Amino acid sequence: MGTSTSSRGPGTNSPLVPPWADSDSQAPLPEPEPQRFRGFRTKLGQFVSDGDRDDLRSALGRYARTATGGRTVGPRRFGAMARSGGALFDAMAALRDGRDPGVPGIDLATLNGRDTDLVIEALVDALLPPNGDADRIRVAMLEALSEALEGMEEFDSNNITDDIIVDMMLAYVTQCIYEQIVLDSRDAFAKAAAAGRVEQAEKAMRELVRSAADKHMAPLLAGNVRTLNGRMVEAVQLRAIADIWAEWEAYDQ
Repeated sequence: MGTSTSSRGPGTNSPLVPPWADSDSQAPLPEPEPQRFRGFRTKLGQFVSDGDRDDLRSALGRYARTATGGRTVGPRRFGAMARSGGALFDAMAALRDGRDPGVPGIDLATLNGRDTDLVIEALVDALLPPNGDADRIRVAMLEALSEALEGMEEFDSNNITDDIIVDMMLAYVTQCIYEQIVLDSRDAFAKAAAAGRVEQAEKAMRELVRSAADKHMAPLLAGNVRTLNGRMVEAVQLRAIADIWAEWEAYDQ
């Protein structure tokens, strides 16, 4: 898991949605509110310092409502990540079915029997897009594949199941949201009052994000995996993120 110490994060005058990331580039964007990150970062810093879960919920409420522009704007920030998630879904569904995934440099015949960690790295390298979210997409794909394929020491496409693909997508969306929050938090994680508090705070926040992903995205995938393709899964991710933002907007009102 990353921490905010790796980046200064966006400033108040940065766009709500960078052009490469926008899931709806034809729709206008509102002007960002002045000091839109202040309340979110303050509350998150308090949570990191004292561990009070109410402060975390308050931070996420301010993040959804103000820092990211609300449920109609904030999820648009995840357009590039959702497209990559759709490409990841297509590749893994093809491997599950014994088909060539159509990814340059990836040949099903050479994957089976290889060390799973090496296969994961090869898949991620082949799928990674050249845009401003590439670093976070890479981390999210590595996390998602590692979690979903845990225990598979040698890669075997015959062991890829629908449940593995669902778990992979839930882990991917969780990590995308988590990493974006961390990036936007700037120095909030530097507010820890005691050793170990940063790690505890990161774990608690990631668990809350995963719980929200399970609640809002799992029902959209369960029982439907074989009827979906990457473009449909792209839309599923964005719908789930919008539902998560709607839930978080109600926090601390």
